[in-house]
Amino acid sequence: MPPALVLVGLTKLFGKIRALDALDLTLELGSIHGFVGPNGAGKTTMLSIVAGLKRKTSGNITFGIPDHQMMLMPDTPDFFPLLTAREVVDLARHPFRKEVSEQAVSRIIGEVGLTESIDRRVGGFSRGMKQRLGLATTLIGEPQLVLLDEPCSALDPIGRREVLDTISRLRGKSTVLFSTHILSDVEDVCDSVTVVDHGRALYGGSVSGIRKSKEQSFEDAVLELLQPGRNIE
Repeated sequence: MPPALVLVGLTKLFGKIRALDALDLTLELGSIHGFVGPNGAGKTTMLSIVAGLKRKTSGNITFGIPDHQMMLMPDTPDFFPLLTAREVVDLARHPFRKEVSEQAVSRIIGEVGLTESIDRRVGGFSRGMKQRLGLATTLIGEPQLVLLDEPCSALDPIGRREVLDTISRLRGKSTVLFSTHILSDVEDVCDSVTVVDHGRALYGGSVSGIRKSKEQSFEDAVLELLQPGRNIE
């Protein structure tokens, strides 16, 4: 089977600023891949280009799945405030209504931990609740390629655990590419990882392969790439 997504030499310039610099990335079908880097590293730009929201300057993007089987969840999802959570997710289900039943709406809302708020208007939701709802709307159509931009950035520890569990359950069913700066999230759920800084990939491979020794933690290995010469005690 071909990979779900292949990026070769992906480059994006904003004037003289090189937001992405000849980025290579391969996502195997059914895998979960973390895209890690500090703020401004190019994570959101990459996801926006893959999703078709921004144009690349150069490079190639090859999909191994149909275009309509890709969904993006932005970092700050927002919704019409007068709708309830149930109505928002059911609206997202509408294009897939022949394949996805109404019962799936309640199920996916439960998976992201919003059952008690299912009939509340989303105008009163916190940012973290909107992130959970955004994940539900992204997954309701059962896409083959799921793009998640900082899906846990506004969540408390319980919310993060619920969302990460939901992402983990996608393994083997969908291919997931998610950006984050929370390194423990990548270590918890990802099969592979790309570490990026200033638009350049510093590492791409398995989560375990980034360590230089068995004693080195994943966090220390990433920080060593991002801050060469840093003493880690």
